[in-house]
Amino acid sequence: PKAVGDWVSRARVFTPEIEPEVFGRQFWEWWVDINPDWRTSQRPMIREDGKSWASLDFHGQNGFLNVMACLKWWRDALETPSPDWEEAVDDVTWVL
Repeated sequence: PKAVGDWVSRARVFTPEIEPEVFGRQFWEWWVDINPDWRTSQRPMIREDGKSWASLDFHGQNGFLNVMACLKWWRDALETPSPDWEEAVDDVTWVL
């Protein structure tokens, strides 16, 4: 999501203001895109062991922190956890 680029460009010292519904859609588009092709482009995403995870092998200063930051920002913008957010947390947790 655009918020990740904004956060990185500002030396990770601010929390972006987001619209939870819009950000949720952006997160899911991005999460599906960075996951391996075998996990599919639909939800719920496929969960299998023994496959390649190369597309999620992030290097550099942020690495997987970007994913975790997105989940935090999204949750902070919600009054209560949404089913989409809970599904995202569940899927990211499974991947980890």
